[in-house]
Amino acid sequence: MVYYAHATTPIAFGFFYILYYLSIPTALLSWYLTSFRYIQKRNFKLKRLATYLLLAVLITSFSSYKLTSTYLYLHSPDNGVFCMTASCMLSSPPVVQYEINTESLKDAGLPSPGPMMIYRIYDIGNDNRLGLPVRMDYIAVVRPLIILPATEVTVYKVSGTRVTQKKSFLVVWPESPGSVLEKNLGVKFTVLILANSGGEGD
Repeated sequence: MVYYAHATTPIAFGFFYILYYLSIPTALLSWYLTSFRYIQKRNFKLKRLATYLLLAVLITSFSSYKLTSTYLYLHSPDNGVFCMTASCMLSSPPVVQYEINTESLKDAGLPSPGPMMIYRIYDIGNDNRLGLPVRMDYIAVVRPLIILPATEVTVYKVSGTRVTQKKSFLVVWPESPGSVLEKNLGVKFTVLILANSGGEGD
């Protein structure tokens, strides 16, 4: 089960998908093509390479963050909330509206300051091995690592109104965000793409 109103579009998903997978190879190819005559003379133009790679890593990190958020948003009853601090997270709708015990959240360990999206994940998913229904009851925090081609995901498991477990993991380029979520959460993740008159899982 997913929240169909939160489906993405082919253009939006495809745009970030292409950026995620092609930014780094494109940066390397651009460096090689623009520096070829220098490379032949063993002048490798490393500053140029570093500039291209830095830009590519920034784009890759942000794209990974957007793609990972897309997968999680489908299983969230509400919109995600953007925060920069732990105090913002504690006062955010995914915590306050669902009366999550903030002391149990603090005990589990709050995220460090920085850009993050916070989602309340509440849905029924399918076990990625047996296909059996699995209750998904989490608070998920998605953070771009910015200077690395990766995204950090922290998941707080909720029981009733208390956080009982915390798990953090990375989506590192060129891993598929959906596959990493499946591996770490044990639930099948797909992205729902809606065209003009319908939708399909990808």
